[in-house]
Amino acid sequence: MARSQILKDVVSGKESIENILLRLKVILSDLDNELIMKWVDGELQGYKSEDDLPKYRIFRGSIIGTYLVNYQAKYTNAPVPLEVLLPQEKIDNISIVTVNDSIATVQNMLDGENRERFAKVIPTAFCHAISTSQLQIVGMNVHLSSNHLDGIVSSVKHKLIEIVMQLEKQFDNLDELDIKSQVEEDSSKRDQIVYDIENIIYEGSPISIGDKNKINKSKLGHIFGRKDQV
Repeated sequence: MARSQILKDVVSGKESIENILLRLKVILSDLDNELIMKWVDGELQGYKSEDDLPKYRIFRGSIIGTYLVNYQAKYTNAPVPLEVLLPQEKIDNISIVTVNDSIATVQNMLDGENRERFAKVIPTAFCHAISTSQLQIVGMNVHLSSNHLDGIVSSVKHKLIEIVMQLEKQFDNLDELDIKSQVEEDSSKRDQIVYDIENIIYEGSPISIGDKNKINKSKLGHIFGRKDQV
């Protein structure tokens, strides 16, 4: 069986991932599955909530900041010794960075001059609140390296390849972007492909995406939900 053009385009990299997702969205809409479409829309438009984030978009970054020691020695863009101020569990929560942006935005960041400057800004009020007479924190960011962003792009591309290959096993003429009649002819095909694609996207566990329960139930998770570039 000849391979579909959409699969060739994913593998070759000649078409953007956004373009592939748009074409795939048309095909997958015929499956009428909310979980699958939520993932496609999340990658195309960005994720609105951390609850919906796949695991490959949740990271632990490096906490970097400007601070004073005993109101004298000043450190700038240096690792912040939070261990003297907070328990490790809270430090771990602070270090969590969620990347909600669309895949096109992530790719643009990687292609731009600021690819190594992606960071989550920690509120100044919080920095001041945890400061002591020995350690005064002026400001903090949680940085991600470009390798993390590259990992997001690689994960999405890999999933797209797997999804299209599964679609090819069940349906003909994917490049017509219309499998509705084939789905209606055999509902068992739909059930099987939905199961396969959900497992590809959510790695076998749609309910436990990432580490959401820990993040969302933590006060720090809410405080540091915002992400910026610096």
